[in-house]
Amino acid sequence: MTLSFKSFPKMVFEFLEPLHGFVLLFPFLGFFFFHVWQGLEKARLQRFIHERTTTKEELKRKNDELKIGIVSYTSAERIETLYRRTYQFLPISLGNRTVTIELPPIPESPSKSNP
Repeated sequence: MTLSFKSFPKMVFEFLEPLHGFVLLFPFLGFFFFHVWQGLEKARLQRFIHERTTTKEELKRKNDELKIGIVSYTSAERIETLYRRTYQFLPISLGNRTVTIELPPIPESPSKSNP
């Protein structure tokens, strides 16, 4: 069996003819798999965002608790009570008064608004 250069394309076409259906289905299959992949990626990213949002809310809550702790432990009434207990209820002179300073709120960083 001798092969000529002119018969080569015919042989290739005959070899690939059973795959003709796959060539027609390939765009549909590609679209389907792309759509599935896109859905999975979207679900993964939404889960990631939800985890980070939950962590952010938890950290905000802890930060608020720490601020409350700072304010309560540094309040003038508490310090005055400790001073009176320590020094057996001596009167407080102006030089020994403690001034409480409240911390300013932490400004929120500009973030993209959620849709």
